[in-house]
Amino acid sequence: MSSFSPPHEDVWIMAFVDRTCRPETEVWIFGSWESSTPSHRSKDCEDLVMALVKGIKALSVPESIHQSLLDHVSGVSRKDYSAHLSNPNLILCGAVHESTTKIFEELGLIGNVFDRVGLVPNHTYVFNVSELPEPRNLPEGLKWGELRYEHFAIVRARTQIPRQDKTLADLPNLAIYDAEKEVPIAWVFVGIDASLTTLHVEEEWRGKGLAKMIALKLWREKMDRFWEDGVLKFTHDYVIRGNAASVATSESLGGKHIGDTFWVRLDMSLAR
Repeated sequence: MSSFSPPHEDVWIMAFVDRTCRPETEVWIFGSWESSTPSHRSKDCEDLVMALVKGIKALSVPESIHQSLLDHVSGVSRKDYSAHLSNPNLILCGAVHESTTKIFEELGLIGNVFDRVGLVPNHTYVFNVSELPEPRNLPEGLKWGELRYEHFAIVRARTQIPRQDKTLADLPNLAIYDAEKEVPIAWVFVGIDASLTTLHVEEEWRGKGLAKMIALKLWREKMDRFWEDGVLKFTHDYVIRGNAASVATSESLGGKHIGDTFWVRLDMSLAR
């Protein structure tokens, strides 16, 4: 959805909204001010953000594709899922630019219903595909492949941002297998927003450059559907603050840090 009748035509906001994904990421937002300096932000930006949230709030709320998961989770996870699924006013916005996150804070829209650690920044790196290095061959004893459904449980166990099986099954992925044991020892996915996501190398295989190899191969072979012909090809990833190994991988691949983004849970009942 896009904003309506902004006060100035050079100030605008738009969003991709899919509420069937809750309690996973439901909304992706971009505001025109996100590519400007902070001094260019005005009251118009706050008005547009509030108008957008009210517009999303007015939409009908379909049943989540993950509704049945409540039957298979317990403890804290069940409480979290239930809190989100049962309250249509809660939405999870992904990769929200730091300037827009600040607007959400100032408008009092961020809901702290069950988030315990607060807002955690993710460093955003952008890569020019034409400048990426050529991938190297895999070490002996390893082979390329893709993850299968039965591997998704271990994928969730290895990440700080677990995604459900239905989501993982819809995302393009690439894996490196131990050829003898036929088990995956590294993997990566293309995220819903075409980012590099859920990159992981099993501990005993680290230090061999496999993270760089699999990222390069994914970008070269799994991303064509996300790019238009005749335009420069760029890709991106997010590295959660404190993950020094992933920062090093992104920078070694030529990634340029363009700022920080946040996963933000909003309480739309606060939009008045």
